[in-house]
Amino acid sequence: MTTSSRIISALLALAISLPLFASCGESASSDSPSAPAGGDDAVISADAETEPAETSMIDARRAVPDSLPEKDYGGKEFRVSSKRGTLYEFYTEELDGELINDALYGRNMTVEERFNVKIKPVITEAGDGDTQVKEVLKTVQAGEDAFDLAATYVFTSGQLVLNGIYVNLLDQPNIDFSKPWWINGVNDCFRVGDKLFVAVGDTSLSALKLTYAIFYNKRLAQSYSLPDLYQLVRDNKWTIDDMIAMISDVYEDVNGDSLRGFEDLYGFTAESATNLDVYTFAFDMPIVGRDEDNIPTLVYNTPKTVAAVEKINQLYWNTNGSYIAVSDYTEPMKLFREGRALFTTTHMTNCYTSFREMDDDYGILPYPKWDESQERYLTGAMDNYSVLGIPKTETDTEFAAIITEALNAEAYKQLYPVYYEDALQNKYARDAGTIEMLDIVMQGRTFDMATLFSSQIGLYTFFRSLVAAKKTDFASAYAKKEKSANKGLEKVIAAYQENE
Repeated sequence: MTTSSRIISALLALAISLPLFASCGESASSDSPSAPAGGDDAVISADAETEPAETSMIDARRAVPDSLPEKDYGGKEFRVSSKRGTLYEFYTEELDGELINDALYGRNMTVEERFNVKIKPVITEAGDGDTQVKEVLKTVQAGEDAFDLAATYVFTSGQLVLNGIYVNLLDQPNIDFSKPWWINGVNDCFRVGDKLFVAVGDTSLSALKLTYAIFYNKRLAQSYSLPDLYQLVRDNKWTIDDMIAMISDVYEDVNGDSLRGFEDLYGFTAESATNLDVYTFAFDMPIVGRDEDNIPTLVYNTPKTVAAVEKINQLYWNTNGSYIAVSDYTEPMKLFREGRALFTTTHMTNCYTSFREMDDDYGILPYPKWDESQERYLTGAMDNYSVLGIPKTETDTEFAAIITEALNAEAYKQLYPVYYEDALQNKYARDAGTIEMLDIVMQGRTFDMATLFSSQIGLYTFFRSLVAAKKTDFASAYAKKEKSANKGLEKVIAAYQENE
């Protein structure tokens, strides 16, 4: 059997096992298109005369055309600047029988065979994002044609945009941002006027793995007589007040020492760091918005943000059922994994790592709404997901754009479904409700320009810093930051306007 045949066989097997995501009302989007029944790979019922054909998620995704021209690049290398730690987004050397690795290999084979190219990583070994950004900046400013695409950590990448080293992606006709493999919630935030220099698509798998959600222990939920949490989400009644009420009295002195400590059982556990950033997204409190002329402007200082700082301070520091890690940030995952926490907040990476060791079953929920009037459930991703940019040193931008579009399209068709499947196996309950919640979480991802320009605007971690310090005086703290934040934003806008 050829390599391509093995990959197709594996994907078809997955297509049979995984149903199409349930519709989530307003949370649904074009990320889950429907394919016509009866296509080449449609899943047909055993009794076709009495039951309708079922379209799998993979079939639906594969049915979306990419509209790319047919090209033969004669074996040309497509070079991607990537960190060793995020190489899983672009490259693996061989099949090894591991589900995700083989799907990545298959995605690359599809693109390589279609366009007669060879995908080659240009690897930065250092784990921090700054090192790679410095290498990318130095290389491009020196005029070296060293790579065709750069994938860099978002929170370190603002300086690349400010230094004008990337081409305008909106000028590339073969990059189609109307397609579902572009995560346009973030791309819209990073755009100013008719210019967009970095973008996030489905090959940026870090944006999937680092998406935050609420995880809950199903055994403890039953033990404490919690309502059907999935139905609470469906009924648009899953709010921060509901969550606080559920966890407030959940505490057990497990080791009997009459002291609250790590060995006890809690209603909620989290670290006092990155997960706090997500409440800004979850409560629909953007830092950077747009004025009537679609120009970025600061919109963070509102009564709602003031109230949210107070509310999350209550959740973290003034709720009996909460255990918050302030030094050892591994404690929350240990508590949850060992069945001593009802709720925790973390990113999806733990589905593939830490939570595989759990004895208890767990469920997934979106972050709660601020209140029931909030239109949708929203969430965010940790600030080291990858953004993509094509350098100005690229000698053939059509080539770079075509292969970039193809990699994102095939990630949407081949990689995302496999990541979902891998998350849902083992201890992850493979029921329709869990799949529905996972879909709501992913469809609710939202972003902010302040993440990309964290060094320039300086407000991305502002909410986190206040709550971690147990402070509630948002207004006075913000007043000290506002002038420099506005100057930083003005610098960002000017850089977009000047960059051609």
